[in-house]
Amino acid sequence: MEKLIVFSLDMLKHFGFEDFLIYVSTKPQDSVGKNEDWENATQALAKSLQKLGLHYELDEGGGAFYGPKIDIKIKDAIGRAWQCTTIQFDFNLPELFDMQYIGSDNTPHRPYMIHRAILGSVERFFATLLEYHGGRLPLWLAPEQIRILPITDAQNDYANQLQTKLKELGFRVDVDSRNEKVGYKIREAELQKIPFMCVIGKKEEADGTLTLRQHVKGDLGVMNFDEAVKLIREQA
Repeated sequence: MEKLIVFSLDMLKHFGFEDFLIYVSTKPQDSVGKNEDWENATQALAKSLQKLGLHYELDEGGGAFYGPKIDIKIKDAIGRAWQCTTIQFDFNLPELFDMQYIGSDNTPHRPYMIHRAILGSVERFFATLLEYHGGRLPLWLAPEQIRILPITDAQNDYANQLQTKLKELGFRVDVDSRNEKVGYKIREAELQKIPFMCVIGKKEEADGTLTLRQHVKGDLGVMNFDEAVKLIREQA
């Protein structure tokens, strides 16, 4: 149980979420299963959270009709809590399918079933994710991770070479080769929340370097290809 809770929280942290509300939801008025099973399962959920040192609250009567659960809620950009991960006991399906196992006492026993929804409702999760980040997705999740911005058409070939090398390393990268001023290209990339921009002019092409920019943070300086890749990977 503890490993499943840790996995769920780690997954949410990888999406950039940091503030969680955790609940142990107990037996509702209408339910299936024995009272003893409900009590044992509810205590098991609470003890798992206690072992991990996680703060939680009781949601009295908030469990599903078929078992108690752990609910993990995430907050959106204005602090509203939304249901996400659920780790759920199920007393109904083992009974319905007449599931049994032979215990150490050589007699049949009914197993407990535990299932989980890591993201909860996928649509609600991604809506909350987009709102929480304001469209500025974590680097690993951004559809376009890097945009190469040649200052003039003369650098287009060098830009395409950089694009090929970056794609071979697994990055999602595009070249903005339009005949526009580089300041305009930078502003547009910022508005589109592209995580990294590579600005290349005549000097960068001659030296085999690039000027790296990061969304919001701005100019990170001139560096060679390997230095840029190392910095971007650290962010990923």
